Amino acid sequence: MAEPPWPGRIPPPAPAVVLPAPLAADVRDAAGEPVVVSARLAVSAAPARLTVGDGRPAEITGWAGPWPVDERWWAPAEARRRARFQVCLADGAALLLAVEGGQWLVEAIYD
Repeated sequence: MAEPPWPGRIPPPAPAVVLPAPLAADVRDAAGEPVVVSARLAVSAAPARLTVGDGRPAEITGWAGPWPVDERWWAPAEARRRARFQVCLADGAALLLAVEGGQWLVEAIYD
């Protein structure tokens, strides 16, 4: 019998490059509004545009997630909660994003 995936684990394949420091990003919906993820993991709208740092916006053509990550929940002073997403861009790039406290980050790049 197959076991269900571990909660919060992203499905295969694994990213090819994990960035040493995540890059700040901005994720917007088709109307240009910020995409927000609630505490109950409800996504405000489908992600449509990604801007990394001061770069140019890129169209998001596909996405999956969110996958929640609750780290050190037993130690409130050290606890972290975020949600991860996989996105595909119009140029063929695929990225692993995370959102924590309303801030989007690029954590890894798929091959």
